[in-house]
This record gives sequence, C-alpha cells and structure tokens, in this order.
Amino acid sequence: MKSVDTTDPRTYEHMRTLTSRIQGGREHGLAERFRMHLIGMYANTVGPEWSSNGKIETDIVHHINVNLSGRREVICRGRTYVLEPGEAWLLPANTPVERRCQETCEVVYFKFFCECLPGVDPLLDWKNREPRRMRAIDVTEWRSWLENGKPLGIASILGLRGRLMWWMVQTIPELDEVIARHLANHLRFSGVFQFIEEHLGADLRLADLADVHGSSPGAFSAAFTRSTGTSPKEYLQRRLNQEAIRWVINSNLRMKEIAEKLRFTDEYYFCRFFQKQNGSPPLRYRSLSESAPNGPAR
Repeated sequence: MKSVDTTDPRTYEHMRTLTSRIQGGREHGLAERFRMHLIGMYANTVGPEWSSNGKIETDIVHHINVNLSGRREVICRGRTYVLEPGEAWLLPANTPVERRCQETCEVVYFKFFCECLPGVDPLLDWKNREPRRMRAIDVTEWRSWLENGKPLGIASILGLRGRLMWWMVQTIPELDEVIARHLANHLRFSGVFQFIEEHLGADLRLADLADVHGSSPGAFSAAFTRSTGTSPKEYLQRRLNQEAIRWVINSNLRMKEIAEKLRFTDEYYFCRFFQKQNGSPPLRYRSLSESAPNGPAR
C-alpha cells in the first residue's frame, strides 16, 4: 500500500522545529549509533557471601542493581558507596571495587553492554566511570515482577530497555561528551571493527586486521593502540570474551559447542581462555550468574 500524506499544510503554520535530521544531523547520527544491549534480567537474595572479603574485583559487563531490601556497600578508589533499599544503582564494567554486605538483601539486576560501533562499548572510554545512584524506585512495583512468574513479552522487554536507557542518560550527564570522544577515537577503525564482528573467533589474527586497515601489523597495532587506548590483541580478547559470556549465560549449549562456535581449537583451550579472563571456569560462571547479583567474583 502506497503511503500518501494528505495533511492540510495549514496544520504546520505555527510549527517550530526543536530538532531534526537536518538541523541536528550530527546529534541524530550519534544518538542512532548508541545502543544498549540487555544480556539479561535476574533476581536473587544474598548476604555476606556477596562480599569480596577485602579483594578488589571487577566485571566485564555493566550492571544496574535495583535494591528491594537490605543494605550493601561498594568501595571504589577509596570512596564508599552505600546501596540502600528502594534505590537503583549503576555499576559500570571494568571498574574495580570492593564489595561488602552484612545483611540479607533482595536484588533485581540487569547485565548489559553498550555499543556505538560494532562490538565497541563507549562506556569503557568513560574516564570518570564509578558506581552511581540512578534513582529511587517503587519496591512494590518491582516485587510484582517477581510475583508474576510469567516470561516477559516483547512489549515488557521494550519498556524495560527504554526505562533503563532513560535512567542511564540521567545518571551520566556527560554522556554526549563520552560518545563524541569515543567515536572520534574509533571511527578511523570502523572497517576493522566491522570485520571483527563478521569474523569474530579465536582464530582471528592481528595480520588479518592490519590487511583490512591497509597497513603493516606493526604500524596498525601502534595506531590502534594510540587511538583507542588498548592494543588490538587486548581488544580482540575482550570482544571474544564478551561473546563467550553471552553464550555461557544465555544458552544451554555445552562448552564444547561454544568452543566450536567461537572457533577455539578445542574445549580445553576455550575453558582456559575463559577462566583466565573471568577468574572462573565457564560452567561455574554459568551457575554463579544465575545466583549472584553482580556475577561471579572477579
């Protein structure tokens, strides 16, 4: 069916443009690039076992904690953040913290990562990333999610994602600057990132990426590291680990099958890689991700 606009032009006589693709083309373009990818929504009741016992640990994905009851603490760079009941908190990835808990706490939490370029999370370039209180929440509303017991439908997932995105925008007022700086540093390698997403696997090599970029491995590695703040090898390992985590916690595939999907030479090599990256074998990580509000201990 052909779409035809039959609106009377007089309807627009007093219209005032606030933003559009023409007037705000750059901002629209950056906003359209930014995506929040939900890995999952979880619920748990924890106590002192949530504490890291003086260790400084981190996780590779971001978390939003919705605290229904109990009080916990995280210590980041010498500052103590108190996670009170009735509050939602953002706990960014790659942010080393010590965890403390002496009470029984009920938590609903989300795991997610963000993306502007394929597989590249701009929040990992957020220099001032830290635990941040997002907002007060209605505990009764969130308990109803737990009591319902039904799988979430498409509309519910879309609503949740929109709500979490709005919370994040309010929580990180410097997000415009973070995204703009991130893209300025990474856009020259957009073809490389696209190639990585299309060929991601344990057999992907530096020479492959250098060929895509049109330079020697040494020159490419130096330029990539200088622009992005991480070496190609470190980025490949991080991206491969992100994909491994997604398969481990969001599927029932055996480790051998995941190893084959990610083109590891065998299951043993995959499990060694996973444990080195996450501090836990993949099967244990899978079981802990279903029971710990911030994932396995790192």
